Amino acid sequence: MRSITFRLASLFALATLLVLATIGYFLSRSVESHLAEMDWTEIYGKWQLTGNLVQHIRTPADRQALPQLLQSALVGHPYLFVAINTPSGEPLFASRHFSFPAQHTTLPAGSQPQFPAMLTWQRNGNIFRGIAAQVASAESGAPRYTIRIAVQTEEHRRFLVHFHHMLLLALLFGMSAAAALGWFIAYRGLLPIRHMAAVTGKISASQLAERLAVESVPQELRTLAIAFNDMLARLENAFQRLTDFSADIAHELRTPINNLIIQSQVALSKSRSNEEYRDTLASNLEEFDRLARMISDMLFLAKADNGLMTAAQDDVDLNVEVEHLLEYFSPVIEEQGVSITVNGTGRVLGDRIMLQRALANLLSNAITHTPFGGEIKVTLTQQTDQLKISIQNPGPGIPPEQLDRIFDRFYRLDPSRSASPDGAGLGLAITESIIRAHKGHISACSSHGLTTFTVSLPIRS
Repeated sequence: MRSITFRLASLFALATLLVLATIGYFLSRSVESHLAEMDWTEIYGKWQLTGNLVQHIRTPADRQALPQLLQSALVGHPYLFVAINTPSGEPLFASRHFSFPAQHTTLPAGSQPQFPAMLTWQRNGNIFRGIAAQVASAESGAPRYTIRIAVQTEEHRRFLVHFHHMLLLALLFGMSAAAALGWFIAYRGLLPIRHMAAVTGKISASQLAERLAVESVPQELRTLAIAFNDMLARLENAFQRLTDFSADIAHELRTPINNLIIQSQVALSKSRSNEEYRDTLASNLEEFDRLARMISDMLFLAKADNGLMTAAQDDVDLNVEVEHLLEYFSPVIEEQGVSITVNGTGRVLGDRIMLQRALANLLSNAITHTPFGGEIKVTLTQQTDQLKISIQNPGPGIPPEQLDRIFDRFYRLDPSRSASPDGAGLGLAITESIIRAHKGHISACSSHGLTTFTVSLPIRS
């Protein structure tokens, strides 16, 4: 495919060609019309003069004096020709070296002298324009004289040929100049795009800090430059999160694997009783179970990221599900010394097991981080098109700069908000994936010693 510069230059040249050709066409027609009008004016002026002389013929003496008068009147008009015939058809006056075509030598009876039609003919390569008319004299009986006047248009034709040649040269020059200027303008105009390409060429996984200077970009490309910088920022953030995720997953997998290795080495370092081997195997089984849960959670998130997780369409009473979860967490609630109040009701269409898991993660976090004697509030608010579930608990707040990252995988807050030792930092990421699978939204806010997670789910009938 040809370059944009070439295509723009070609379009400039084509547009210029069309404009100049149109102007040239109308200009040529205007010049031709003007020259024809000049011929008509000259012919008509001499026709009026000749007709006036004929109309004043009263005697034979007047008739004999007419040729001399016309000869004087035609001085300085080398391309103008006049012929007059008497009523009997005999020549009264004729310009030298010129004769009218045979079809113009006679006129039909009743021809009118007013505004005779212009005649055009060609002879010996020359083009002529002329008129033929009959004019009545003042003699007895008002005999009609035939007047023929013609002008040779050779000078005009040569002028038009030269004019057309100049128009063609101007057209070619204008098209070439437009192509050259179009190429230059397009080349200069596309410099910001080439700069963007140069910046793009410098980008790699290890160098994502490059940005376009938006203030130096033309107005038409400013939106593109801003979008380009935003894309680089998102890529940089995504790569940073991917790097952190790789480091986190390596750390999370290393801990249980190291425990398995150490426990196995200790068990094999000397002979032990069956009971000791059984204890070692039980401890290893706990680590294997931890690894299995982590891998299962990661597979769950991978399916969610690739759109492979489909939520069922069950009629779920969330108030009932919350009550079941409170029964499940009752031992932990009593041990932590916290209380939980539930207000409101709500039903949605969704996957009961998945929604149960999401609510369990949120309640587990709230119970874990609520101080002894604190109260957790669960509120269900059913609106016109959505159901809102908020879970609020007192305790250490979440710093504002960390609110945007609490749903990232393996992301943990400071030690005061750390999850239990068995957790891998995937609970909130899984919760967000479940809510997204139900076309909902989850957010968190923390201020004045209260942390609130709000889930919005669409109500579908």
